[in-house]
Amino acid sequence: MRLPHLFLDRLCFGLSGPEELLRVLGPLASPGEDECIRRLCALDLPPVSSPRALAAMLGVSEGLVWSMLHRQHRHYRHFSIPKGRGSRDITAPRVALKVIQKWLAVRLQAKYYRPGHVFGFVPGLSHIDAARQHLGARWVCSFDIENFFPTTPEGLVAARLVDLGFPESGAGIVARLACFSGVLAQGAPTSPVLSNIALCDIDQRLSLLAERYSLRLTRYADDIVFSGLEAVPDQLAREVYELFAASSWRLSEAKTERVEIPSRLKVHGLLVHGEEVRLTKAYRNRIRAYRYLMERNGIQQADLPKVKGHLSFAESVRKAGGASFG
Repeated sequence: MRLPHLFLDRLCFGLSGPEELLRVLGPLASPGEDECIRRLCALDLPPVSSPRALAAMLGVSEGLVWSMLHRQHRHYRHFSIPKGRGSRDITAPRVALKVIQKWLAVRLQAKYYRPGHVFGFVPGLSHIDAARQHLGARWVCSFDIENFFPTTPEGLVAARLVDLGFPESGAGIVARLACFSGVLAQGAPTSPVLSNIALCDIDQRLSLLAERYSLRLTRYADDIVFSGLEAVPDQLAREVYELFAASSWRLSEAKTERVEIPSRLKVHGLLVHGEEVRLTKAYRNRIRAYRYLMERNGIQQADLPKVKGHLSFAESVRKAGGASFG
């Protein structure tokens, strides 16, 4: 569902600001809560100081907020979607919780400070932009975080929200609303931005590692790529693995890859050896086949959205690279 921009743009959701929120709370505000609410708004953070304050902003009963915090299973639905040759389990919020998560996601995105190498879950940036950072490299080393959202714990999310300026109580409420069974929910609107916020310490250490060896670095969601113009540092992979060893996340050994010229260099699914990003030959052939079938009305109605998506993506790469796919 689409939430009106009026609510997305408001720190206090359905209320005009902290003073109206305090008037609604009245004598029910806990000691010091007025100061906490004003401080959060001054930091441009949603003033989630208590379940009662959140209920007041949303215009719902405090009991509904309590249910979302303590009876999570009632507010999610579970299903699977295809992923490659397997499937991905989705834990999607039901409407009421999804509205809250969407609002929180927009407000938190405005406060997220993006390191220069992070391209995933950032408005206006794509994996095409990330791949372009590696153009002309002699080699690439790729790492993949296994089960990214389901291995991002609620406690870490709450701790990073405290770092942003939330009180521990408010951070705990926001983290609980965004998590299911103690980890980020795979399917919640809040999970993308909160995964970036949770990974801020790792991002800083990855950046320092790249700087130490004069390497290029990008992270697009769970996909981390280093590249360089000189020889590959022998200890790079070991140091990256050690960096994650003390965290809740694990890197996939099966997806860890090191490729050097003259082999083709592929980053985030795109070729980067050369002056511009390009589609792989197999993908270009698929696009030609789709165009051929589209011109002859050979695509079934049910497949049209998927085919149009592929064609749109190919056009985006063409515009970014300035190349023709034929």
